[in-house]
Amino acid sequence: MAREMIPLFYPHVPETAIDKLAEILRSRWVGQGPKVDEFEQEFSKKFGLEHVVSLNSGTSALRLALAIIGVGPGDEVISTPYTMVATNTAILEQFAKPVFADIKYKTANIDPGDIERHITEKTRAIMCVHWGGYPCDMDEIRKIAVQHDLPVIEDAAHALGAKYKGKPIGAISEFTIYSFQAIKHITTGDGGMLSITNPEKYREAMRRRWFGIDRKARKYSILGHDPTYDITEPGYKYHMNDIAAMIGLEQLKYFDTLFERRAGIASRYRDELDGIKGITLLENNSDRTHANWMFGIHVDRRVEFAEWMYSRGIEVSVHNWRNDKYSVFGGLRDDLPNLKKLNDDLICIPLHHKLSDQDVGRIIRAINDFGRSKL
Repeated sequence: MAREMIPLFYPHVPETAIDKLAEILRSRWVGQGPKVDEFEQEFSKKFGLEHVVSLNSGTSALRLALAIIGVGPGDEVISTPYTMVATNTAILEQFAKPVFADIKYKTANIDPGDIERHITEKTRAIMCVHWGGYPCDMDEIRKIAVQHDLPVIEDAAHALGAKYKGKPIGAISEFTIYSFQAIKHITTGDGGMLSITNPEKYREAMRRRWFGIDRKARKYSILGHDPTYDITEPGYKYHMNDIAAMIGLEQLKYFDTLFERRAGIASRYRDELDGIKGITLLENNSDRTHANWMFGIHVDRRVEFAEWMYSRGIEVSVHNWRNDKYSVFGGLRDDLPNLKKLNDDLICIPLHHKLSDQDVGRIIRAINDFGRSKL
């Protein structure tokens, strides 16, 4: 009898959300309503953030941050080439150009040492991704940004709950985005959040997420909405609705348990996979708290490794490919040596709350056996 496949990801959907969703669906508020406000308040409190704006996706959060900065045609944004393409297509949507700096082989994060050579008079921002949930070298990135008077956008789609030198990711840079897409730490079906440190920019984001209309300041009259209000900047239909917000509120109740379970599994992987022939673990310094959304490893003979794991009922995946392989970004670059090396050998193994201790042991044994038999 074939063993059940251990999946790479497993969405968390609490049973308690079902009854709560029924309440919302029976109410008159299914669009943006009081639950959106409540979710923002609880999220802000939970993660130690001052100003947050809920949105319909993490990608919308990226686009909104770029728009608020004023990124437009002819501008450039320095970014990482190792990420889900949405990080960089958001730049294209602003009719600007993503300029790729190299990454660090030991982390898969952008290399601060390669950022400065790409800065020109066209550069309008620096964007970094906390790949897999491991925080980037924010002190170094912030130092470069300050020297060149550039805002920083942190793509923390993988990094909910992560910290850098004791400070929450989301409280460091001008803009930080989170994703609540299906397989993230918590999901709202789809959704996102934008954390902003500047109160004025926060108010702008609140307007621009919904067509540039200030919902809280808008007055009502016998004709409905007061016809004298003005719209002073272009906006979008990026707001979250109460259906998604209610799921998010329920998810927050379970976050600590989910986060601790992931950390425990990742710790066991680091202890028991260290030293296996042909396997190299990624960096995990003690000055930052890993969110452990994905667990990537460098593997010699990666295709054989994937075949080996699948034959043993364990799903593995190359979750991201170098973005410059896609022609929409202008084609392959030959000056990103760390990216080239990592793109050829990084692969992810399962990491999620549904893994039992027996599952984790099975995964570790399979990797050990591969090291002994194939490498």
